Amino acid sequence: MIGIETTVVTALTNGFIGHMAKSGWEGITKSDFAKLLNTDISEIIRDGKYLFFKQYITNYWKRHGLVKVLDMAKPMNLESIYVNVKCLDSFARDAYADPRSLEESWAKNNRRFPYKENEKKDGLFFANKEQYLMVFGGPGIGKSTFLRKVGLESLKGNQSNYKHNLTPVLLELKNFKEEEIDIQKLIEEEFENCKFPNVHQNITKKLVKGELLILLDGLDEVPSTNVNNVINKIENFVDKHDKNRFILSCRTAARTTFKKFTDIEIVEFDDGQIQSFIDHWFSSELDQKNQTAKSCWELLQKKDYKSAKELSHTPLLLTFLCLVYDGDQSFPTNRSRLYQDALRILLVKWSGQKRLENRGLVYENLSIEQEEILLSEIAYFNFVSRSLLVEKKEIVKQLKDFLGKNFNAPNLDGERVLKTIEIEQGIFVERARNYYAFSHLTLQEYLTAQYIYDNDLIEDVVKKYITDKRWQEVFLLISGLTHSRAKADKLLLAMEKEANNYLKTSLGKSKLVSILQWADEMTKDSPDSPIKPVGRRAIANANAYAHANANVNTNANVIAIAYVYAIAIAKINAIAYPYAYTNAIAYSYAIAIAYAYAIDRFIELANLFSQDKIFSRVNVSQLIADLQALKKVIPNEQAKKRERQEFVKQLFKIWQEAFVLTPKLLNLSIEELEEIDNHYFYINRLILDCQKVAVNISPAVWQELEDRMLRVP
Repeated sequence: MIGIETTVVTALTNGFIGHMAKSGWEGITKSDFAKLLNTDISEIIRDGKYLFFKQYITNYWKRHGLVKVLDMAKPMNLESIYVNVKCLDSFARDAYADPRSLEESWAKNNRRFPYKENEKKDGLFFANKEQYLMVFGGPGIGKSTFLRKVGLESLKGNQSNYKHNLTPVLLELKNFKEEEIDIQKLIEEEFENCKFPNVHQNITKKLVKGELLILLDGLDEVPSTNVNNVINKIENFVDKHDKNRFILSCRTAARTTFKKFTDIEIVEFDDGQIQSFIDHWFSSELDQKNQTAKSCWELLQKKDYKSAKELSHTPLLLTFLCLVYDGDQSFPTNRSRLYQDALRILLVKWSGQKRLENRGLVYENLSIEQEEILLSEIAYFNFVSRSLLVEKKEIVKQLKDFLGKNFNAPNLDGERVLKTIEIEQGIFVERARNYYAFSHLTLQEYLTAQYIYDNDLIEDVVKKYITDKRWQEVFLLISGLTHSRAKADKLLLAMEKEANNYLKTSLGKSKLVSILQWADEMTKDSPDSPIKPVGRRAIANANAYAHANANVNTNANVIAIAYVYAIAIAKINAIAYPYAYTNAIAYSYAIAIAYAYAIDRFIELANLFSQDKIFSRVNVSQLIADLQALKKVIPNEQAKKRERQEFVKQLFKIWQEAFVLTPKLLNLSIEELEEIDNHYFYINRLILDCQKVAVNISPAVWQELEDRMLRVP
């Protein structure tokens, strides 16, 4: 009989593989299906079960092996893009943490709530370990995908990472609407679709023997009026059929307790998972040839896309970012539009795709547009108050206040609105017990910018927060929202006003004004220069700033601060400028080769200044001759420390005298240099960054502003 059984198994798997290949499932191997025949071979032959398994596997893969969300043009194979989720076995640890320590941790960890790597384990580790598993996580974190992945793994035989010989069946709990729920009947219906004979009898046997992996997805999607009933029905079913394995999923905000189940929580993607997901997404032959995944990942690492990178920690929004990049091979310069689309995904598309039934109970007559206004108001006032975490009673009060003062908003319960926003859309997250935060700071920054724009608060926030680095992204987002040319002009002119106001401060008036006047005078008569006047002033300021810095701190990184302007405005390729400055710092203990290298960089820099006609009042030829002469008297290895220090002073003296950089002009302490950079130069850099992303600016206003930039009014 053994020979017959082996022949049957071989025939079944070979035949089924051929069938699957014709259906477009070429990636399935023989070993993937050998384990599916998890009952006695003679019983399979007797009952004709091979037909069932063949059809059931086909059906399961078609229903749960494909992913199509958001604006995907066509479904993708889940296996091809799946990245293993990581989970915490101490569920919702943040919900019990001290709010203040959480805020401190967030500030120290680049706007992320960190988890120690040894606290996180692969989701399949828990699926293998626990017979009864409850998987929690926020919206779009990958709970449903994880359940489907475990089911698919159980179909893979010896190649599987799932170690239990079971047949998967997945039920979506959003369909549990009736008061009378027969879970076994629903399981049988899944099998009946595959025309399996004697369904009730055979499923009863499998339940008794413990041969099923039962996946119950989306407890939070059960209609609210039926939740308690469904929980009771599930618990009774689990108690009755306790030899089988069960995995349930539920959004964190709707958490509940099942007696037998071990709770785990899926955490957001870390950098390794993000990169792996992008690699999987862009894995086609063409993408590999063009290194699309590498380009996408590198773009997300850039400072300009820091906030987009934050969104990518959620698989749903990372999918959105991959779709955007796939379409344009880039991310839009106008980040405001990108974040607006991300917000709408959470507010509209995701909830719509999940077909949540209880939305109307709270949101009846409250439009998405009204909700955005509500969220922008909450975002703004909490951003102003520097509150990352907001106590539940305070955020409920804010919701009630908005609903109460808005004539068109319905009379809704603030606490229920909060819970709905949290559970359905994932805009708010309970980070600590009764303390809430926006799920992504990026969304709060975008909504804050929207509130400022809508309520014409641009001049007010510029005056109060222009030099607060925490507001930098908000100002860039305001600029991206400015479809009104008048508002865009207002933003930039308000910034210019604050930059000029700094020149009235004691430090600005006594020292910075002199440097600006010097830079203007040294560069103003260069009509043949390919660099705009503001670009020349920027480079001159960089020159002065670098040498003032070198005078007081020989170990400082003196990459020219204002050089940013030259790149942004003049579009020149002058990598040697900051490179020369960096290497021109001759340490007091430097060897002779280092001195020679530093002088060569100064000469290279002088030639670049001459080539681009930056300075109209510098005798570059004489400067280069003096530097070359100095190169001939470099101290040798035996020179004393004093000799070396004197040589460094002579090097700087030659350069500074050529540019008329007097000791009085360069008489700035480290603290004064930092203050000037963090105020005046920072504001001007921000003006340029905002101009770059602005949708609509008056050409005449910008030209006038550019002409005045880096000059004393």
